[in-house]
Amino acid sequence: MDAYQERVFQSFCREEGWLVANPQYVAENPSLGHHLETLSGIVSRISGHATAQVTQYAQTMLVSKDEIEQKREVLSYQMVPIVKIARALRGTVPGIGVLVMPKTHVSTAGLITAANAMAQKAEIYKDVLIEKGLPADFIVQLTAAAEALKSSLDDRGLARASRVAATRGLESELALGRRVVMMIDAIVTRQVRSEPAKLAEWEQLKRVTVKGVVPRAPIGLVDTGSTPVQTSATDVVAAPTSVVKAA
Repeated sequence: MDAYQERVFQSFCREEGWLVANPQYVAENPSLGHHLETLSGIVSRISGHATAQVTQYAQTMLVSKDEIEQKREVLSYQMVPIVKIARALRGTVPGIGVLVMPKTHVSTAGLITAANAMAQKAEIYKDVLIEKGLPADFIVQLTAAAEALKSSLDDRGLARASRVAATRGLESELALGRRVVMMIDAIVTRQVRSEPAKLAEWEQLKRVTVKGVVPRAPIGLVDTGSTPVQTSATDVVAAPTSVVKAA
């Protein structure tokens, strides 16, 4: 939820709270009770979507960090040892040169494909690679690491999709909320038109505040109703001296 959406949401909450605190107006107009119920549902759903946005974003970041470690596992600790031994055996074991590293900066999906392809190719040279020092289950370890990386990639995609869904839901609920509030405002404004205090209260709380705006006193206005203050020449001369002493 961005800053403006947050302020709109807070205005919905204030309006809902005001209607709950002033049930006499709801009792006067059954439609207002229906609108209040609808607004309460909107507020609840917006809160849920906002929570999902934050949660799924955090999940995306967490999965992304895990993915970095898993990529390192696949590349540095599974594929590199296989390729190093294969490179050392070139010229003595025919065809073993097919075991090569993927291109630099390969994508995660591309790395998964390359790892699975290497596992299939290494099956042909399994015995000689084990003989030269690789663990007996090195192919199983490689495919397991590639599968773990794929799961991480899938989880990240799912988290992103969930976050997009939450964002779309949030936008939809905010739009619906604005329409509901418009109807509520029409009813309430008419009901409290003869109650200046309540009308002012309602007008204030329904506002969508603008971030960073600070109310300031008018500049250049003179209060014509104030009583003039007599100032003597002695007062004018003494003023600078008092300032100097204070400093």
